[in-house]
Amino acid sequence: MKKKTVETLTIAAFLGFTGVFAVWNVFAPKSDYSANENRTLAKSPSLSVSHIFSGKFDDDFESWFSDHFVNRDSWIELKSALKVATGSIDNNQVYYAEDGHLIKQFQTYDHKTLQQNIDTINEFCESQNLKGNILLVPTASTAESQLLPWGSYDLDQLSMISSIKEQFSDQNFIDVADSLCGQDNLYYKTDHHWNEQGAYIGFQAIMNQVLHKDTPSFQYEKVSDSFYGTMYSKSGAFWTSPDSIYRITPENQDLEVTVTYDDGTVSDSLYSEKRLSEKDQYTYYVDGNHAEVKISTNANTGRKAVIVKDSYAHIMIPYLATQYDEIDMIDLRYYHSPVSELIEDTQNTDLYFIYSLDNFAEDPNVVFLR
Repeated sequence: MKKKTVETLTIAAFLGFTGVFAVWNVFAPKSDYSANENRTLAKSPSLSVSHIFSGKFDDDFESWFSDHFVNRDSWIELKSALKVATGSIDNNQVYYAEDGHLIKQFQTYDHKTLQQNIDTINEFCESQNLKGNILLVPTASTAESQLLPWGSYDLDQLSMISSIKEQFSDQNFIDVADSLCGQDNLYYKTDHHWNEQGAYIGFQAIMNQVLHKDTPSFQYEKVSDSFYGTMYSKSGAFWTSPDSIYRITPENQDLEVTVTYDDGTVSDSLYSEKRLSEKDQYTYYVDGNHAEVKISTNANTGRKAVIVKDSYAHIMIPYLATQYDEIDMIDLRYYHSPVSELIEDTQNTDLYFIYSLDNFAEDPNVVFLR
């Protein structure tokens, strides 16, 4: 009898516990967006006969319930902490690296997409009778491999870059891998992008290999010390300390700019101050992702840059703006006009393709270059 009583009480306690959580979860305040995960949360499922019988209601309800579970962020952080405590070296494709670094894994890519992207750029440059400047940035898993935990595995990005370079023999391939690898603090700890110091190394390579000039010096003003990036969001390691964001200013040049965004907004700054109050503070640099951004400056060099890019290029713009009278930034995910129309004077136009290596190998939108 005692055993049966204990079992009954155990079942009752379990049902009571889950029942309280279920009711609490249903009536607790809801949010449409998770700042920590940097994504929109699932909406409440619509109740209809067709949804119920198709099974879609069950799937939608499960997603909604999971996304809006009470104290969800705390549970995600607890799960991540338990993985660390039990010796796990990663969570959600993010390595727990040394000194609080959260490093994105890069273990596979679509070989067909990569080859297609290489062929597309070669064909485009040939059609424009213009040599393209290709800058593919290795990710932190290679550049900061000294920080990776024992037992980690990632692609050999140096061999990958070497192979890609051979296929761009008719272009100007800007190889920054050796300059980045093995150094400290060139990438954000909580984000997948390189930081202002890493981007400066990329700029030095452009000055040496494209513009053939000495690299100017810059000043750095900290504008935020509360940047939590995409790796912070993915890993669930919400105990990690934040990164800092810096305003980049040339030391010996009074640079003036006019920035025109694709929505018609015009600014006299390369920086979007409002973004510092948002989760993704990396969008402080030229306001994040846009189909097209046009920049004019008083650099008085007589040269124009057309930059086909992903977001790795954004933090390079304060450097590059010192060298060009005009810059056109193009994101092929959103830009649907011919890039060729932006290249009128081939003698005074530098064409760049600036991507992180992993994104270049996986981005299906490069094929829309024309």
